[in-house]
Amino acid sequence: MKRLLFALLALAAASAAGYGDALLNLHTPLYGLSRGDWEFHMNHRFFGAALKNEPGNTFLGMDSGANVQFGARYVAFEGVDVGLSHETAGHAYTFTAGWSGRVVPIDLELGAEAGFTSVEMSASEGREGGVVASICIAARLFGAGVRPVFNWAYDDVRDDSGTGFGLEVPVSERTSLYGEYFPLHGGAQGMKDCFAIGARYSTWGHQFLLGLTNSAAIGTRGQLGGAPTNDLSVALSIRRMF
Repeated sequence: MKRLLFALLALAAASAAGYGDALLNLHTPLYGLSRGDWEFHMNHRFFGAALKNEPGNTFLGMDSGANVQFGARYVAFEGVDVGLSHETAGHAYTFTAGWSGRVVPIDLELGAEAGFTSVEMSASEGREGGVVASICIAARLFGAGVRPVFNWAYDDVRDDSGTGFGLEVPVSERTSLYGEYFPLHGGAQGMKDCFAIGARYSTWGHQFLLGLTNSAAIGTRGQLGGAPTNDLSVALSIRRMF
């Protein structure tokens, strides 16, 4: 029995080690999984400012509610996944199909995703649907340590597209620091570039991301319209591999 338990734990550890590293909003490849594996993810972007207006009385702004997303992705074939998610902002439902891969000689990570989203624009306008897509490129520098990430995303519903950039720096075997930046492409007057900073902790098929961001939106597409202020709020993401 002990040998069986040890074998199962070793298998879980090996699977977790191959689980593609996530960032807070940037699309990153879902590599290292086999057919039949699936991932559950949960994202919270709190509305309240974390560092102003007596943060101790508002629990770092988290008492003001949050934009929440729940979703899952299933590996239909090695390197190919399908996903479904729901986000409270716009009561959005999104279906996607994605591909992930690695170019081993130069340790380059690649990913592409396309799908359809349905968003409730307002109570009077009802729902609108459209195509969504994104691509991601990431590299491993300095002995698979520092990882720069590039994203391009397209949202047909809002007729918008743009880029995102990120940098991940490991500080231990399980912990990394990250930063993300999304330059504003058009958008409403007075809107700001979106950005986020934080840390990720990975263990046993779980990934926990905690950070500060000026945007309550989720994912690369959510950053395309910019943020109304540069006030920082708490962001939390959890990924679980099965």
